[in-house]
Amino acid sequence: MPRHPRPSRGRRQLALLLSTILVASLTSVAAKPAVAAPEGGDATNPIFLTGPNEGSPEEIATRYLRANPAPHGVRTADLADLAVASSYTSRHNGVTHVNLTQRHQELEVFGATATVNVARDGSVIFVGDTLVSGLSDGVSGTVELDAVEAVQAAAEALDLADPTSPRVMSRTGDAARRTVVSGSGISDQPIPTKLGWQPTDDGLRLAWQLVIDDSSDVHLWNATIDAETGDLLGAEDWTTHEDVHELAETLEQVSGRGLAQGQDRGEGHEHGKGHGHGHGHGKKLGSPNPVKDGSSYRVYGYPTESPNDGPRRLVTNPADGLASPYGWHDTDGVPGPEFTTTQGNNVHAYQDQDNNNAADFGSSPDGGPKLTFNFPLDLTGHPQNYRDAATANLFYWNNIIHDVSYRYGFDEVSGNFQAENYGRGGVGGDFVRAEAADGGGTNNANFSTPAVDGVGTPRMQMYLWPGNQFGAQNQVVLDGVGSFDASWARYSPAPTVAGISGHQFVFADTGCDAAAYPDTLPDGGWIAVVDGGTTACTYLLRTQVAESLGARAVVVAHNAAGAAPVLTGAMTTAPVTIPAVAVTQVDGAAIKAAIVDGTVTGSLRKHPEHPGIRDGDLDAGIVIHEYGHGISNRLTGGPTINCLTGNEQMGEGWSDYFAVTTLLDPKLDTADGSRGLVPYILFQDSRSGAGLRPRPYSRNMEIQPFTYDSIKTGGWLNGTSLAAPHGIGHGWAAVLWDVTWDLIDRHGLNPNVYGGWSSGGNNLAMQLVMDGLKMQGCGPGFVVGRNAIIAADAALTGGENACTLWSSFARRGLGYSAVQGTTNRDDNTEAFDTHPSCRGDFVGRAAQPALDTLTAGSAAPMKFNLATRRGLDILANGSPYSRLVDCDTLQTVNPDGSITPRPTPVAAVHPGKSKLSVNAKGQYNYVWKTDASWAGTCREFVLTLDDGFQFRAYFAFVA
Repeated sequence: MPRHPRPSRGRRQLALLLSTILVASLTSVAAKPAVAAPEGGDATNPIFLTGPNEGSPEEIATRYLRANPAPHGVRTADLADLAVASSYTSRHNGVTHVNLTQRHQELEVFGATATVNVARDGSVIFVGDTLVSGLSDGVSGTVELDAVEAVQAAAEALDLADPTSPRVMSRTGDAARRTVVSGSGISDQPIPTKLGWQPTDDGLRLAWQLVIDDSSDVHLWNATIDAETGDLLGAEDWTTHEDVHELAETLEQVSGRGLAQGQDRGEGHEHGKGHGHGHGHGKKLGSPNPVKDGSSYRVYGYPTESPNDGPRRLVTNPADGLASPYGWHDTDGVPGPEFTTTQGNNVHAYQDQDNNNAADFGSSPDGGPKLTFNFPLDLTGHPQNYRDAATANLFYWNNIIHDVSYRYGFDEVSGNFQAENYGRGGVGGDFVRAEAADGGGTNNANFSTPAVDGVGTPRMQMYLWPGNQFGAQNQVVLDGVGSFDASWARYSPAPTVAGISGHQFVFADTGCDAAAYPDTLPDGGWIAVVDGGTTACTYLLRTQVAESLGARAVVVAHNAAGAAPVLTGAMTTAPVTIPAVAVTQVDGAAIKAAIVDGTVTGSLRKHPEHPGIRDGDLDAGIVIHEYGHGISNRLTGGPTINCLTGNEQMGEGWSDYFAVTTLLDPKLDTADGSRGLVPYILFQDSRSGAGLRPRPYSRNMEIQPFTYDSIKTGGWLNGTSLAAPHGIGHGWAAVLWDVTWDLIDRHGLNPNVYGGWSSGGNNLAMQLVMDGLKMQGCGPGFVVGRNAIIAADAALTGGENACTLWSSFARRGLGYSAVQGTTNRDDNTEAFDTHPSCRGDFVGRAAQPALDTLTAGSAAPMKFNLATRRGLDILANGSPYSRLVDCDTLQTVNPDGSITPRPTPVAAVHPGKSKLSVNAKGQYNYVWKTDASWAGTCREFVLTLDDGFQFRAYFAFVA
């Protein structure tokens, strides 16, 4: 709900930033203490919000806020009652993240928080907040509803079923009256409730806040109910999934069967005996401290994202000794596995094909006492025929991202997902439930993140991607009659490429019992044809009956007009072993008529023109993306709240970023190439495909044209709008992808994501992004996210990479002068400048922002001085460049008024053989050859050093 007017978050954060950061970078990555210097102090150190302070981090955080209410848009009285919601220290940088909640009359103000980050020496580094002003203005409401009545009101408001016999399971005696209500048929888990204040346009209203794990759909509702009237004051869905309409448009763009490579890339009957493309958990890649428990998994192993990148291989002892000290199958902290199935401390992977949010019968594949998870897989077939292999792959990748993110700080104290925390802080009991081939939908995936560490278990749901754009998956052929397209079943194996052939078809009405079949059935197997509809019995029961009588397959004739259904059934008993499919009502009538006219033989097979259904469980990019939602939700604001709110929230961007950066492979990825998100499940050939997002990721702005103002309504290509949150989030990931490659240029690339943060630019980028999540506070937008990452570098390295980061952000419109406004998508303002401490002027040229005049086509000497002569190999990648600007405002805008694409940087050229030179006095010179066609325009010239420091000048060109 809207809150009382106050200074915009963007202006407040900009004011904070002006007092904090930053300076020209140094040249190496090495751990440094988080040193705080007074304003105007040593220019080689970052300037935190304060110098060192005495006291506990919690005391320092509270004192700081109360002493500085104005920069946070509140009054002193609004901070009278601050409660510590959580506080923990990151082990790698010594920063304590204190998450405070505003309270009024001893009750929490929902959504009113501040994250205060305190260095080892007590310096306050950075503050992110969603504090509410004027708490005592317009307070209203009384408690007329109890917790059970609040649950009933929420169910009605959210259009859920009526709760069945709701009862109180537990209740506290505190002011918040914390009560746990039974799931009551509407929630898969008990429903926690608490009293507090909900900010509204008219002030604070007394309200119940409760969480419902929707039993009827894919939602984890956080609802706020007026405690007096029962009205719904607010609702958030904590389940994050892809947008169905956006996905439909993406799938429609996949044209032609030639894009599908299922048959060509299949492992066939070899079952993946290859060894990938040179990567593995050997001496170079994987954990530096593996747990030698003898476990092995035949999977698409790190960094192989999917079948696009190489075949499966047998990976041994992949568990990381730091993150999973007793291996992946432990839950008690005593040597020896508690499970030999795909279950353990970090994740329980199983199939949920009947969509009841519980494991199907026998669906957690068993590796036996030696923990050997080696199951057959044939990509030329249907995922129903390699369910165990897919589930093992899902288990493997959930554990990989658990272990990797642990090394970057997503650990027990910060609220990670583990059954047992081994005495290392935080609260256990919240392993991930990873549901393979989930029956809740297709062409999607989702992740539900409970707000409080240890209260409720997160759930990942992975779907199949049927490839409906290529036609039917299966085919029924009647000899002498014709062929008929057929769907597939979730509860049975699927027809193979070879198929079942030469069998007689037998019609059995509904087929609900043996009496429906003829007294005499063909010898040697036959194919049952039964009527559709589930009123008489389920499709699964029909198939079980047919199998018990000797049928080799079942064909369901749909009982209504329209497409043939995907057959479903409760997976509570041993699965059937014969395939089942469905045909349309019209085709079913034709098949039944042919059977009535005489003996009909034929076959059932995978459709020869369909590339084959693809399983999201085999695409590590999807698994990491979904797990990434848990990381960003849990770290932002601390482990007691979910608070990624607003149009500008970047949750989808962080998830994309974790996927592409974890899987970064120097053999496949380049800075200026094309990196598509999860191309495999979109039937694209390689990770350089377009992928799932509006544009693939690339530092090349011709490929990925995003700049900050692209998030605005009508701000994307051709006047369209980026979808929220996925399209907007992809813009944030594009920025972070640039940051990563710029840091790689400076510090090198470590192909092992398990390496320490100082071992490569990509490792450093991952660390800064993770730290930024912890620092930024609730309700962040792009500018706040930028500031938090730069503050994270200040805390980690002493600000060594400040100018590199500023130059990266500036190139995408998130420069020093960029304004966020609120987290609405339409009140931001992009800027392409860098921080004042990271820029200098050229010798003999007008100081910024004045305009020099140049003759278009002339050669212009661009001279600059450095304090120390450093040789000639000192330029950043892509430096120098020029970019078109408006002659009046000097802003980077298009003459035609469009927002995206902005004028892109044009690489500077030099005449003849002249390049960067330096004279005896240490003055550098780059001779810039301008273009005659630039007459009548203005441009900015930017020369960036390898440490991110930039020399800039503006020019007006004349003929």
